[in-house]
Amino acid sequence: MNLDMNQLRTFVTVAELKSFSRASEKLCRVQSAVSQQIQKLEAHLGADLFVRGKKTVALTAKGDEMLIHAVRILEMNDQAVATMTDMRYKGQIKVGTSDAYVSSFFSDITKRCAARFPDMEIEVHCGYSGQIWERYQSGELDVVLTQGRPPAVSSELLHSEELKWVCAKGSNALKQNPLPLALFTKGCGDRDLILQALQRAKKAYRVSYNSTSYAGIVAALASGFYVSAVLMSTVAEDFQVLTEVDGFPVIGNLDITLAYHDKSKGSLSSAFADISRNYFGTMSPERYGPSDLFVG
Repeated sequence: MNLDMNQLRTFVTVAELKSFSRASEKLCRVQSAVSQQIQKLEAHLGADLFVRGKKTVALTAKGDEMLIHAVRILEMNDQAVATMTDMRYKGQIKVGTSDAYVSSFFSDITKRCAARFPDMEIEVHCGYSGQIWERYQSGELDVVLTQGRPPAVSSELLHSEELKWVCAKGSNALKQNPLPLALFTKGCGDRDLILQALQRAKKAYRVSYNSTSYAGIVAALASGFYVSAVLMSTVAEDFQVLTEVDGFPVIGNLDITLAYHDKSKGSLSSAFADISRNYFGTMSPERYGPSDLFVG
């Protein structure tokens, strides 16, 4: 009897988050696929690993026991892979990304890189997507993982995620007219999409707070005086998600794309790109050639 590594990783993620829906978001898979992997693992082991509730799950006694083994197996697997195949990945790689992404999926990607490529040094450069792409085209950055894509750059679509309206729970900002907004400063693509959605819906607003960082937006929202829109994966538990029922228009999705210069097998850039693809579950990503379409 052999255990499937992907099933074990899914099991550990569900156990840590105590939720199939939250695990599916973190793993970037539909919830049915996550549930199916757990069911296959349970059938393989001949034991129930979780007690299913309406919104959360809890480990059974067998599940608690299996979690200890699963963590050990995955650690040994990752260490063996790193030792036997990836010791050649040494040196520095400069990666450009969005400040908001660093607070969500990017930390998980770098964690996987650190575990698999311990001798890789990652230098992260944050900024608005337009600025990041300019630096990539000038050769300052080795890899870009951010939104949009400028003309004449080949890239891969890794993920598409919805921008969600949010405010602090119990905030009085919803009752104000015009609506007080906390947004990234001019030059950020998110800001343009948010304002365009409000203008299409003819909803009155005023930009009351501007920030160059995601931490600044979070601080403004936490005060309870502002409304903003952020990627769904970055919504904190202290925030309330606002929908059309609350009178807020649909904004749309942001496409997260990947580009890297050195595509030779065994390069640091290729290694980082592979980790990113695996994280988003896009083993056969959609590839873009040069184009004149760019949302910065």
